[in-house]
Amino acid sequence: MKLDHFAYASASLDKAIADFESWTGVRPTPGGSHPGKGTRNALVSLGPGLYLALDAPDPAQPLVGNNGAWMAELDGYLLFLFAVATHDIERAQRVLAGHGVATRLVSGERRTGDGRLIAWDFLEGTDEAFGSALPHVMRWKTDHHPSADGPAECRLASFTVRHPDPARVRALYAELGLEGVEVSRADTIALSMTVEGSRGDVTLPTRS
Repeated sequence: MKLDHFAYASASLDKAIADFESWTGVRPTPGGSHPGKGTRNALVSLGPGLYLALDAPDPAQPLVGNNGAWMAELDGYLLFLFAVATHDIERAQRVLAGHGVATRLVSGERRTGDGRLIAWDFLEGTDEAFGSALPHVMRWKTDHHPSADGPAECRLASFTVRHPDPARVRALYAELGLEGVEVSRADTIALSMTVEGSRGDVTLPTRS
């Protein structure tokens, strides 16, 4: 199991692309839409097999009861999800269940700007105790990895999960086999990441 990507939400993809370029000197590449989710994205590679997705409402889709609907209400940026990839998603589901997190296996997909379909399976479930510290566990069904679609001038400098009970979070990650994720104590659950671009290191602004 390893880090696969991060999802960074805002109300406007065009503004997010422009802001990210102003912060880092790197312009994200349009990725495509998420059918039925009400969102579209732009991508930045953070190295082989790792990327950042800037997610925002898709004006070509209805924004009712989906991700695009709540993103449209954002007044800033939110790093709301980190995804991890595994070949044994069934084992991950059992591990999560052992930590009190009930999930179901579902499929997701996205169409790229050139019409190519990218597909994956993921574990759908939420848990208030873990919040955004709960990794989005997925398994790719198609061979092409989106990290190859974004500009390659950025790297992940650091990623930190903040949680009131870091020992509980570390225990979950250890049993999942997820290594290299920093977990620190904080009163509020939040995700924080710093990227290295052509203008140096930038900690992405995000509300908690």
